[in-house]
Amino acid sequence: MRGAAAGVIVFLWAAVVSAAAAQDAGAPADAGRVAGPVADSGAVADSGSGSGTSTGSGSGGGEVAAEMLPRDLWPDLSVTMAPESGLMVGDLLTLTITADARTDDDVAVPRQAFDPFEVHSTDVQVADRDGRKRFTFAVELLAFEPGVHTVGPVRLRVVTGDGTIGRVETEALTVEVGSLLGNEPNAEPKPDTEPVQVMEEDYTLAWIGGGLAAVVLLALIMLLVARWWMRRERPAPPPPPPRPAWDVASEKLEALRRVLPDHLAAGTVEKWADGLSDAVREYLGARFEFEGLESTTDEVVARLRRIRPPGVTTEEVASLLGDCDLVKFAKATADQGQCEQMLEAATRVVHRTKPSFAPAEPPAAPTTAAPAPPGGPA
Repeated sequence: MRGAAAGVIVFLWAAVVSAAAAQDAGAPADAGRVAGPVADSGAVADSGSGSGTSTGSGSGGGEVAAEMLPRDLWPDLSVTMAPESGLMVGDLLTLTITADARTDDDVAVPRQAFDPFEVHSTDVQVADRDGRKRFTFAVELLAFEPGVHTVGPVRLRVVTGDGTIGRVETEALTVEVGSLLGNEPNAEPKPDTEPVQVMEEDYTLAWIGGGLAAVVLLALIMLLVARWWMRRERPAPPPPPPRPAWDVASEKLEALRRVLPDHLAAGTVEKWADGLSDAVREYLGARFEFEGLESTTDEVVARLRRIRPPGVTTEEVASLLGDCDLVKFAKATADQGQCEQMLEAATRVVHRTKPSFAPAEPPAAPTTAAPAPPGGPA
């Protein structure tokens, strides 16, 4: 694709050169028209050409003369410069030329002189806007001579969509370049001045005294800080670490074992079953890090199914909590044997789910009061 594009550009450039040669030789060919549109020649080249004639540099580097384009084919031109004032010798002057042309037209800035300025750099940008093509040329010029100078008019080459070639011109701008030397052109150095005696004051003693004062002040500050540090309010010692959940649960289960006969005698088995259920829920919540007391039986069982604790099945826990719920909420009757079975099931859950580093304790055997011998104690 790139080779084909280069061939087309060379062909079009040859057509332009041939048309220019025919015009110079007096041939009847129309020098203002070519077979097709000409590619953009780019921005301004070096200003060293020194020619005042409107010339254009094609893609091959040659120059083509062009006559003034008919006024009705001119693009909308505008030119600005920056800075507008305060320019000094050696500074850059930036010309911004905007050409708002038809979509099929092509605009370029040919090689030309900008005396007494020299071209430093150039740039061109093309953009489509509101159905037209906008060309923006930025030309940076170096100012080397002070005084008031005229920049322009800048000549642009235009190739219309039907192949017509012509030139257009911007308005001329005036710029003043200032000199860096106040008495130019006869700059002379200032004459030598007489030597002036300068008194030099010695601040050695002042520096020594200041250093000693700083040392004393620093020692005083450190003393005050040390006294405050010794008298500061010290934080209270941290509380002891919480007891293991399995130890707390074992104590609660042992306490429930001791008070079971009293609840059976008083007919408050449901209160005892509530305490047993809370002890198991609190232990499971503390052991596996969830709110056991605030969870229902179904929520506890669902959480254990996800955790899968070793040593116990979720069915055992569900059966134990379900029996406690029957006694607590449904007022089901539970005798001593059933209560002891629930207590043993709770003890197994605690000891089987205890961590491996904790020493396992065998479940305590149920204690039953020995019957008194007939006749009272011996």
